[in-house]
Amino acid sequence: MNRFFLSFLFLAIPSFLFAQKPSRIELVHADVSEFDNEINPGADRLLGKVVFRHENAIMSCDSAYLYKEANTLEAFGNVHITQGDSLTMTGKHMIYLGDSRLAQMYENVEMRDRDMTLNTERMDYNMETDVAFYTDSAHIYDEGDVLTSRLGYYYSNTRDMYFRKDVVLTNPNFRMTCDTLRYNTVTKTAYFIGPTYIRSEQNLIYCESGWYNTQSQTSLFTGNSYLQSKEQTLRGDTVTYDRIKAVGIGYGNVSVYDSTNKAIIEGDYAEHHEQQDSSFVTGHATMIQIYENDSLFMHGDTLKAVSDPSVVVTDSAGNRKRNLFAWHHVKLFRNDLQGKCDSLVYSYSDSTIRMYTNPALWSGLNQLTADSITIQTANSKIDKMYLVNSSFIVSKVDSVQQAADIDSIRFNQIRGKNMTGFFSDNKLYEILVTGNGQTIYYGKNKQEKNFGVNRADCSDLIIRINENKVQQISLLNEPDGTLYPINELSTRELRLKGFVWMEGERPKTKDDIYIHQE
Repeated sequence: MNRFFLSFLFLAIPSFLFAQKPSRIELVHADVSEFDNEINPGADRLLGKVVFRHENAIMSCDSAYLYKEANTLEAFGNVHITQGDSLTMTGKHMIYLGDSRLAQMYENVEMRDRDMTLNTERMDYNMETDVAFYTDSAHIYDEGDVLTSRLGYYYSNTRDMYFRKDVVLTNPNFRMTCDTLRYNTVTKTAYFIGPTYIRSEQNLIYCESGWYNTQSQTSLFTGNSYLQSKEQTLRGDTVTYDRIKAVGIGYGNVSVYDSTNKAIIEGDYAEHHEQQDSSFVTGHATMIQIYENDSLFMHGDTLKAVSDPSVVVTDSAGNRKRNLFAWHHVKLFRNDLQGKCDSLVYSYSDSTIRMYTNPALWSGLNQLTADSITIQTANSKIDKMYLVNSSFIVSKVDSVQQAADIDSIRFNQIRGKNMTGFFSDNKLYEILVTGNGQTIYYGKNKQEKNFGVNRADCSDLIIRINENKVQQISLLNEPDGTLYPINELSTRELRLKGFVWMEGERPKTKDDIYIHQE
């Protein structure tokens, strides 16, 4: 029994000997010490340069009441707390609870921790957990950053600050507003949750989650995020921004909207360079040119919009016009026009599309090819088209049901060095051929049946078209033409040099612009 009792006593000793009792508040100095039970029962009244010590904190004030039994004090006038080697807290009135180590500071409260200064009218500071809390609005100053909010927490051991309600972060370069914010005074990084706006002279940033380093001026945004400059808006699932380099990058479902030129560039990855006034997009890259009655859809492996400093052309608001470049597997679709090439330049300054490297266009029933093609637009409509070198226009005479294979299909053809096509209401109505003109055209009788084929060679030609059908061919210089019976010429003789039929590569819908043949 004695051995059992000793064992029990040994196990019980820690609960008696090692249980930590709250330390007592120690009075270090006071010029006057009074006790008047009628004025304040149970309290010592202390006056003149009053100093207390509790744990690792030193507290001073002009006057105070010390409640020894309750281990609390109430301080008045020039209240000052110093904890550790960096944190100080001042105010006009304080209630301090020694057992919980909670300081409740009132009136002109100021907390300083290294580079950070916090001002408010009421703050609770738990010295046990190193957490400060305010509910009466506060201003925080930290090396150029000014933060305000209605309520917040400060964790002095990690130097993290949490803010709620009407949060504003003002930096020399921007002004941020949000509902919830965490800010670390060591890394100078702000983390935000919920609708957040960052405004500066250069741009506006919006997101619903992300972070911003106020020292390096780098940031990351998610949740309906976008970066809006004067004329362009960059959106993406994730957007990063380097304010020093003035570069924004979008990842996933990105788009760049050009408000000046009414164009949208979409893709999987995008960069916007503010100083160069340029953007580029890759990954399923698509440009949508918005017109009043129709839109042009264009795809390429890479799309880039650049402001050309050598061409100072602006709109009525002074915004600079840009050039759009497209590289590799380029295709375009509009209801009245489709095309393909390997590279393309869309110049907003003169409203032209220039196509290079194996370009082809389809307008109605006509296929147009050349070494290079330029489309001139005016008032959102096609005005003229220039085909330069090895120009060729082909249209099918027979329908698919009338011919079993390509070799048996009849084609109207126009070949020449250069061609100019003229449009009205986006319909091709006249073609001027200059240099080495050649034609193969099938004639029809009143019953719309082919009765013969006309082969003609002439230096220059004018072809007039109505409803996508040739109505008249004018041979201008040294004409040489022959009308043959419909079956007299072989298939080989019915193909001009350079003939190629690319109907399979024609985009039939806007979704077809992403399909390409190697």
